[in-house]
Amino acid sequence: MAGVRLTGLNSGLDTESLVQQLSKAYQTKVDNIKKEKTKVEWKKEAWASLNTKIMDFYKGALSTFKSVSSYRTKAVTGDLSGVKITAGNNAVNGSHRVKVLSTATAQMWTGKRINKDADGKDVTYTATSYRAAIDSATKLSDLKDDNGDNLAEQIKNMKFTVSADGKADFTVDVSGMGLGDEATLKDVIDGINQRLSDNGYGDMSVDFAGGNFRITNSSTVMTATTTQNEDGEDVTTMEVTDPGYGIKITAADDTTAAFLGVKPGEGTTVQPASAAENDIDVPNVIGGSKRINVEVKTDDTKVTGSTKITDLGVAAGTEIKLNGTAITIGNNTTLDDLAKQMSKLGIDASYDAGQGRFYLNAKNTGKDNGFTIETDDPGLLTVLGLDLNAGDEGRIDASDAIIEYNGVKYENSTNTFSINGLTIEAVEAADAGEKSQTFSVGIDAQGIYDKIKEFVKSYNDLIKEMNQYYHAPRVKDYEPLTDEEKAAMSDKEVENWEKVIKESILRRDSTISSLLSSMRTTLCKQIAVTGADGTVKNYSLASFGINTGVYTEYGALHIYGNKDDADYADYEDKLLKAIMVNPDAVEKTLSGLGTEIYNNLQKAMGRVDGLSSAMTFYNDVTIDKEIDDYKDKVSNMQDKMAKEEEKYYAQFAAMETALAKLQSQQTYISQLFGM
Repeated sequence: MAGVRLTGLNSGLDTESLVQQLSKAYQTKVDNIKKEKTKVEWKKEAWASLNTKIMDFYKGALSTFKSVSSYRTKAVTGDLSGVKITAGNNAVNGSHRVKVLSTATAQMWTGKRINKDADGKDVTYTATSYRAAIDSATKLSDLKDDNGDNLAEQIKNMKFTVSADGKADFTVDVSGMGLGDEATLKDVIDGINQRLSDNGYGDMSVDFAGGNFRITNSSTVMTATTTQNEDGEDVTTMEVTDPGYGIKITAADDTTAAFLGVKPGEGTTVQPASAAENDIDVPNVIGGSKRINVEVKTDDTKVTGSTKITDLGVAAGTEIKLNGTAITIGNNTTLDDLAKQMSKLGIDASYDAGQGRFYLNAKNTGKDNGFTIETDDPGLLTVLGLDLNAGDEGRIDASDAIIEYNGVKYENSTNTFSINGLTIEAVEAADAGEKSQTFSVGIDAQGIYDKIKEFVKSYNDLIKEMNQYYHAPRVKDYEPLTDEEKAAMSDKEVENWEKVIKESILRRDSTISSLLSSMRTTLCKQIAVTGADGTVKNYSLASFGINTGVYTEYGALHIYGNKDDADYADYEDKLLKAIMVNPDAVEKTLSGLGTEIYNNLQKAMGRVDGLSSAMTFYNDVTIDKEIDDYKDKVSNMQDKMAKEEEKYYAQFAAMETALAKLQSQQTYISQLFGM
């Protein structure tokens, strides 16, 4: 970066402007190279867009046009009700008969309403929940875990060992306390603490708070020291005189470890308390991690998806089997939980809280795709509203579809049958006594005609754009704008200016010319077709009423008799007639011409080493290299211009220095002569 220049101080010249004028030739060269680079970039953009459209034509309309199967499609005719029939290319031509005897259904159960009684009033129940026990006087028999299971036996069987340096290990075995049915948490705690005290661990104690056992170790010894302050008042301070000892608690099993909050199998050390100056002793504490709860009852609760099934009178542990797989009802299993578990076993299941019903649906139709529900407690189905018997409202059992085709019965788990090249969809069963329906299968002349018509439209749209590019007018007076030129114009003026250049950027492009010529030449060819009698006859597009129009359309095709083409709608419709009368000739001619165009385009877009990438119809690699070359030229020319400017600035600087020296001499001489 050039430094700040202070120029023209002695000469009074606008040096900056003079340097720009002297370097203008270089700036013009830079601008011209940038313009050439911009035109190549616009050419790449135009070709990228055109390449996509040619590729779409290649993969779409042309691929269909060349395919033999496109000219062999069959159609079904007949006034049919309760059944839909489509014909594949291998369907047998002629007359057929069909009758729908039954349709396939999926098994669907809509459960009975369980949140309202017969009078429409809300059904209520006593809800059960669990909260942390806070009273150590609570009976062990009333204690529950988070799932509602009783904890009495687990607490009665707690067993752990305490140990410390210099002390004998001691095992606390709650089962040996002889706790009866009326025992409380306090009984357990008192018994543990008494045994700890009796065996040399009086500094350790167990208590209960917030639903958890706690273990404390208060072995730290603190001494009170009393002194007098400046006012003669006694001041007592506390000092740790014995840091105490750590006690290790090792649980005999994981359950006890969970209750006491110690590490299973490893044990946990409760360190002695430490105390800061003037603080009283606060024992270190380990709080149990397994919360101990008591049961809470709430009356007059409405049935929702969150309702526990056990609160509705079902015993915990009851099983319900879906397709032989058991789901166990737990203390906390809700109506929504049950629906989710059922859905994991292959059906769609939900509980609608608003309707108060279970909705069960098999995922597929047919007898083999139905589901079964069993339970060891029939009352469970009654509670859930799923005690549905055959014929009950809300129960739809699975069934297979049965049709009769040409006098033979067919059965299927779905409503769709594939028979003799036909796809038959049973929609509605025929009434009793109703006769079979008759339909015919034959060539789909209109369908084939429409495919050819679509090809012609796609071909015309493509070559129209290619010809617009190729035959675009010359725009020699238009060049890409410099930044300075853009600044002097409005955005709309810039857009219109660049549009003129972009529309002509591919004028007389050799690749476009080659592709157009290849397709037009191919579509003018004749194809030799051997008839059923062995004679050979040549056919072209014109043989079927497909011709080019006026010269100015540059090869656009028209189908004589096409109602969507106003200029040719009144001509004889040779194409549709040929499809019906001589389909083999239409197939061989059109698919043959289409295949040749397809192969030519495939060859044209093949990778050319060093020139193009695969799947492109233009030399994209060559264009990218050309753009990079222009970038290098711009950079080199800008470097030359910068050096040229530095040279001029240096010359002007020397001139300013000389002028300054001259002015100094003149001033000195003037002073000598008293001027």
